[in-house]
Amino acid sequence: MKHILFTILFLFSTVQLANCQTWQSLNYSQYTNTVPYGQFVINQYSNDIWMANDNKVAVIENNGALQLFDYNDLGTLWTGDHLRFVFTQDSIFYMKETMGLFNFNNFSSSLIHSESNINEVTSYNDTVYILRSGSVLEYTNGQVIDTYYSASDILAKNSYMYSNNGVLGHNVAYSNVMLWSDPQYLMASLNTMRFQRFTDSIYVGTTKGLMFAYNYDILDTITPNNTTNMPSPNVLEIEFDQLDSLWAVFGDVNDVPFAIAKLEGSIWNNIYNASNSPIDFTNFLGLEIDTLGNLWVADIIALHTLLTPNSPTWLNVNSLDLEHEIFIYPNPGSSTISIQSLNNFDAIKIIDLQGRTVLESHSKDQIDVSSLKAGNYIIQVFSADLVRSLSFIKD
Repeated sequence: MKHILFTILFLFSTVQLANCQTWQSLNYSQYTNTVPYGQFVINQYSNDIWMANDNKVAVIENNGALQLFDYNDLGTLWTGDHLRFVFTQDSIFYMKETMGLFNFNNFSSSLIHSESNINEVTSYNDTVYILRSGSVLEYTNGQVIDTYYSASDILAKNSYMYSNNGVLGHNVAYSNVMLWSDPQYLMASLNTMRFQRFTDSIYVGTTKGLMFAYNYDILDTITPNNTTNMPSPNVLEIEFDQLDSLWAVFGDVNDVPFAIAKLEGSIWNNIYNASNSPIDFTNFLGLEIDTLGNLWVADIIALHTLLTPNSPTWLNVNSLDLEHEIFIYPNPGSSTISIQSLNNFDAIKIIDLQGRTVLESHSKDQIDVSSLKAGNYIIQVFSADLVRSLSFIKD
């Protein structure tokens, strides 16, 4: 198994644009052109950024380390494998269309369920849903259960499962019950479905706007008729930020993306398009928002992000030798750790994956970490002109 692990150096451009926002663009050429033609997704349990196509995969971990995977790690890869990754609270999985579901914990691949025709996979908490011809399978704790429920696309959360067979529906006694008789239902082609982060409400993007539902009841719609500044009724993609605010990707009549906007009350704000962002919308590949509220956009040239106070510090790293200059030992550590550095530094911070500072120190020796919970952390080392970030595991 061959992995490349290093702190990322990007030849990036930083652009100040409208809305007093700064975009930073990170060119794919800096990591062997792993353009996410197949899938662009963020693991919401770790904030790792995954970019996949049918021949290779790149992962930017939350500390800025880069992992590259190909057939040496994932087995034989063919164009058309429909390689897709999903995440549970404790595990990473991926599918190959004609082979089945694989576990990818610790970046080591193992086949856990053979299946000759998987259409798609999705997940929630500790369950992976395998969409195949005939019915949906549930994989939980090593067991595969047939739901006897047929759907071409599903989205599940808690006790709710919605389907998209061209019409929004749900499962009742193994049957797909359509919701189109609801008076609030938008009779339009469905493009995307997404649950809010902190509620069980689901939002559905269509060619005529959005509709949102709770408990299989369509509550209302969001259209150009009842909101202001909506770039288009054609909603191609939906995301929710750390405050559960709605963001959407809008397309023209030919389903070509051309704008991103945020809904605040009944007004669409933070509208980004080709005139005020570096995004190549004609070659748009996806929008993702991490758990800290950072906006990430992929096109065929670059990965773009809006710089905010919550932006990861690795965006400002300017040395490929960072991990050779700073060492944490022991790592993993349980009681005290020390930092070895070739350069002087002023202070350190230890930050959890939710972006909270859990410990600060001005010493590099015998830092007491015994009070920290076991898990993954980021250690930021502050010097006069640079902030450097390293990954730390607390035992």
